[in-house]
Amino acid sequence: MPKTKRYLLDTNILIDFLNEVPSVVNHVLQVGTHRCCISVISLHELYIGAYLARERKEEYFARELAKINTLLEYFTVLSLTTKGEEYAHIKYTLRKKGQLVDEFDMVIAGHAVSEGLTVVTDNLKHFENMPGVKVENWMDR
Repeated sequence: MPKTKRYLLDTNILIDFLNEVPSVVNHVLQVGTHRCCISVISLHELYIGAYLARERKEEYFARELAKINTLLEYFTVLSLTTKGEEYAHIKYTLRKKGQLVDEFDMVIAGHAVSEGLTVVTDNLKHFENMPGVKVENWMDR
């Protein structure tokens, strides 16, 4: 029996989902929320964004936390496992090529590879040169 494709939604796609970007929402509905998940790293990035919003205005912080809670109702959050070799391989390969990107993106990519997931991102430049990483973009341009 073929394995069902599952997706790890990158932070920018999660923000687009919250902002009700039609192409992203439609893709999520098409594949089903049960096949989409969040890396704990993306969750951390969203919380950082909430705290940065707090610097502008306290009510923004509460609003951002509410958005995060909405995501948690839709998607499963995956914790990092003890399989760290995938991240190390990605970082080593990119470093040898002089193509290092955002650290969180490399960890998310390694997490996706270790779990057999396809990364969904609007930031293809960061992910397309990472070895072993399957990538899709659900944003219509």
